[in-house]
Amino acid sequence: MRPHSAAIPALAVSLATAFASPTLAEPTQKELEARAAAREKELSKQGFTVLVEAPWVVIGDGPAKEVRGIATGFLRRITSQLEADFFGKRPDKLLEVWLFSSERSFRKGAKKFFDDTPDTPYGYYSPTAGALIMNANGLGTLSHELVHPLIEINFPDCPSWFNEGLASLFERPSEKKGHIVGLVNWRLPNLKKQIRGKTLPDLRKLLTTSREEFYGADWDAYAQARYLVYYLQQHDKLHPFFDAFVKAKDHTGITSLEEVLGESLDDFEPTWRAWVMKLAEDR
Repeated sequence: MRPHSAAIPALAVSLATAFASPTLAEPTQKELEARAAAREKELSKQGFTVLVEAPWVVIGDGPAKEVRGIATGFLRRITSQLEADFFGKRPDKLLEVWLFSSERSFRKGAKKFFDDTPDTPYGYYSPTAGALIMNANGLGTLSHELVHPLIEINFPDCPSWFNEGLASLFERPSEKKGHIVGLVNWRLPNLKKQIRGKTLPDLRKLLTTSREEFYGADWDAYAQARYLVYYLQQHDKLHPFFDAFVKAKDHTGITSLEEVLGESLDDFEPTWRAWVMKLAEDR
């Protein structure tokens, strides 16, 4: 999902200021624990569980056992796999993961704690609030949103198409030989529809979109980006592409992509489209 800028209530601002790391280094365990203690005090008797699961402070309004289970299970696993495969640096700011137990409590909590009205029922990352604000019924969205702050520190010039393409890849995460992989998901049918209807722009247009053009696209740019990244994953080219792209001076990704594919983007285009159309849809 698009990184979201939520308004931040005064108390949240004061906490963020009090526990900000002046060295722009990864927050220490002591800093994480201090933030968790401050949140516990602030949220006393409101039914929240607060714990540290480095590099995150986790805050959830569900049963304590469930919040701990998500934090030490899904969140820990996805974070460690993303770090092992893609991201060598952890965020240089203290970030919270808010896990609301339902869409209703998610919307209510977003308004109460962040003065925000979400445009999604699932969750989002707010860089300004320093928080991932999630409906915990959709853990695929959590794995999507985790990518954004990790991209932010490891690939600060990342274009929106790849930021969202990689994040969307892990909306339906699985594991292969200890590594995180994305599976076919709900974005595929609409992508096929646009290919059949000849309304999908070519990949060159996708890769040269600005942030505003990507998020304001009149086609399914998310799906196009996801299944370009998915193609790279399925052909064992995602990690070589990522490594080359991070170092490249061309921040569209075209040069790195052509190097990894061994052919021009224009020659690759029909191959990719035909491959997408043959993918079996998730049932």
